[in-house]
Amino acid sequence: MSGADLTGSGLDSEGARLLTRLGLEGSAYSRWIGVRLRSFKEGTVEIELDLRTDLTQHHGQAHGAVIGYLADTVSAWAAASLTGDVVTAEYKLNFLTAARGELLWARGEVLRAGKQQVIVRSDVYAVSGAQDTHVATALATIAVIGTRS
Repeated sequence: MSGADLTGSGLDSEGARLLTRLGLEGSAYSRWIGVRLRSFKEGTVEIELDLRTDLTQHHGQAHGAVIGYLADTVSAWAAASLTGDVVTAEYKLNFLTAARGELLWARGEVLRAGKQQVIVRSDVYAVSGAQDTHVATALATIAVIGTRS
């Protein structure tokens, strides 16, 4: 979202800056894949990435591992926005349709936050032109391993 209007996106908040530092700058894989924080609110996070050809499979759609990465990552970041340092304990991913387009984005929303685990729902979308297509849904259990500082 470089150069984008941050008004209302929460990207100028302290929580978003911390998440960017730890989740993006602290992860070589996240930097390589090119994920960006799209929107931040405690308990709800959105991320996005450009759908490059090296992220597609032999049918020209997003590889399932890329969709899984988005669902896993946005779930963990949504949980971390409330609790602190986390790792994914498990997630179940349902593919709904092929992910084709120029951009993928995902929203993670905390359903229940406890002291030891957080339950998060995430949805992944593909953008083609001005059309968003809901391509996957996941339910994740996120384990809290450190407190929020």
